[in-house]
Amino acid sequence: MTAPSSLALLDQGNPALDSRAFRRCLGQFATGLTVVTAQSADGIAGVTVNSFASLSLEPPLVLWCINRHSASLPTFLTASHFVVNILAARQIHLSRHFSNPRATKFSGIPWSRGKSGSPILDDVVAYLECRRVAVHDGGDHVIMIGHVEHFARFEGEALLFVQGRYGVADDHPDAGAKVVSPIDAPKERESSLLMLLFRAYHSVSGAFQQHREAEGVTLAQGRVLAELYDNPGMTMEVLVRSAYLARRDAEDAVSDLVDLSYVSRDPGGSLTLTASGRARREAIAERAAVFEAERTAGLTDAKIACGRRFLEHLIRSEKTR
Repeated sequence: MTAPSSLALLDQGNPALDSRAFRRCLGQFATGLTVVTAQSADGIAGVTVNSFASLSLEPPLVLWCINRHSASLPTFLTASHFVVNILAARQIHLSRHFSNPRATKFSGIPWSRGKSGSPILDDVVAYLECRRVAVHDGGDHVIMIGHVEHFARFEGEALLFVQGRYGVADDHPDAGAKVVSPIDAPKERESSLLMLLFRAYHSVSGAFQQHREAEGVTLAQGRVLAELYDNPGMTMEVLVRSAYLARRDAEDAVSDLVDLSYVSRDPGGSLTLTASGRARREAIAERAAVFEAERTAGLTDAKIACGRRFLEHLIRSEKTR
């Protein structure tokens, strides 16, 4: 039985029978993003974690979970300490970097050693240096509990993750927060290009959501359709990077699109849109063109072209770094 709701039902059922839908349900809960690091005789390890939580203030305890099949698990089981690095809003690249298995995770990543020798990543908004005090079974994960021995907090916005998307915190319009005029707003917040881009993206993407739903696709599925439309034959590894999706979200989106007969996957792992998949992408693109025209009404062609050139420059410059 489904509880009464005025909202459209998207998924329901037994998690044992549909693990992807269950993960989507869990994705409704917003979390922060961390990279947990450790140093042991086996070397250094780092993994992206959003299962981090405060457990106790007296004594100061925290917990987090790691996949039982993670190649980094032996390091965390033998290390006496670990560090929870809480990522800043501008560190999406670190979230993606440490979420993929790789032999040299710290190559090219700026970091320094903490008091226990575990890596502390540069420019995080906070870090917690912890002594591991307990390990518990957690099904397909292992639960790590640490006693915080040292912490540091820095100015900045934290990176959030919800519904398969990265985000940042903002005052809720119904929370009664004081409205700050542009004159009174902090200069760094007012002039932050990153924050303006974040807010513009989430505002526009949220407004376009009804059009995706009308075409029967999620945000992640829409990104996959767009990437494969322009670049047929992508592998999952390339798709994850180009669609700006976490690997699990990309895998779920591809699996759902294969089930819908919008995507085909050959034995070598290459992904291609089917005829119906291309038609679905073209239908979304038509909606996007109308949506864009509505949102840019009142702007001159020159201003729109200038905005496009600016955004394209940012994209190109980041790809060459």
